[in-house]
Amino acid sequence: MTYLSRLSSLLLFVFIGYLSDGCIESYSPPEVNQAQNYLVVEGTLNPSITSEIRLSRTQKVKQTGATLLEQRAQVKVESDRGNSYNLVETQPGVYTLKAFSAAESEKFRLHIQTIGGKEYLSTYVPLIQTPAIDSVTYRVNRDRTNVQIFVNTHDPLNKTRFYRWNFEETWEYQAPLYSGYEIVAGKVRPRTEDINTCWGSQKSAQITLANTLRLSQDVVQDVPLTTVLSISGKLARRYSILVRQYGLSREEFDYWAALSKTNEITGSLFDGQPSQITGNITSVTSPEEPVFGFFSASTPQFKRLFITEYLGRFTVQDQLCEPLDTLSEPEVIRKSVNNSFLILIEHPVPGSPIPFYTIGSIPCSDCRTQGGTNKRPAYW
Repeated sequence: MTYLSRLSSLLLFVFIGYLSDGCIESYSPPEVNQAQNYLVVEGTLNPSITSEIRLSRTQKVKQTGATLLEQRAQVKVESDRGNSYNLVETQPGVYTLKAFSAAESEKFRLHIQTIGGKEYLSTYVPLIQTPAIDSVTYRVNRDRTNVQIFVNTHDPLNKTRFYRWNFEETWEYQAPLYSGYEIVAGKVRPRTEDINTCWGSQKSAQITLANTLRLSQDVVQDVPLTTVLSISGKLARRYSILVRQYGLSREEFDYWAALSKTNEITGSLFDGQPSQITGNITSVTSPEEPVFGFFSASTPQFKRLFITEYLGRFTVQDQLCEPLDTLSEPEVIRKSVNNSFLILIEHPVPGSPIPFYTIGSIPCSDCRTQGGTNKRPAYW
């Protein structure tokens, strides 16, 4: 289920930080129990690169299964100068638009026509030119149990004033046990592919906002983005965070701020349902139908930070990982039929004419079983 789908299904948690009081708030929206599947729109228009808009439908909290994608829709971006740009469905429910030339003062809206005959329109939004990120920094806490990451930026023209950030983490990790051998054509052979070192990745499940309305200069300093725990294993070898910064209109900022206030009203998942918060997209066909999401146009800025300072700690799984047994080559080949272990190292036994091998469990010996990939990222 995607980000804004979770918004309508009680699975979205929005963290809005560094507002006027400098705190971080979490948003736990009320559950959706209606039988209707309302439209969810995700995506930001960026004329300088390929833009992506994702269309899906809300699901009830207790409803399981894949996200309901809105497919075969006609999606286009219209400008207030009469220009129109058609998006192409490149994946089910995902519509893309290649880069195009846009004037700085040009405004845009999203126009959707579903295969079911429903029509949706957003309001016209300005193209926000986002200033560059000055720096992404980190601080290690005193007991070295976590690292807090911050972002800094400013607009020398004092025009932006409203900001949003999200991020994607990548970290290098290793399987607790090294598997150097595999069985090929009924024989034990050295591995040709490294399955000991992997890279995990995770997109942020939080949104961070800031505004500088009360400041004489459009300067944002040390906005907290996230805290990385040492026990998570993300800091054991090398860690990277890619930060995306968006300039916002006042309307979009107010939209996300309203979500934060809604969380203050509800307090918990079981409190009374507050007023419904939608974005700037409405149904032309059925004006009373709620539509979730906010269409915006912005030129985001990016900055990547690497952390190589060792702060790793053994996870529970690491502590439980030990070699299982040492077997002769025929025993290894015979018992490997059920594929319940991997071959770690060759273990010579004095006086034995045949080699022996130490074996380990698959979860402890193959880093890919921990959700990552053994393909090194291009930027690593």
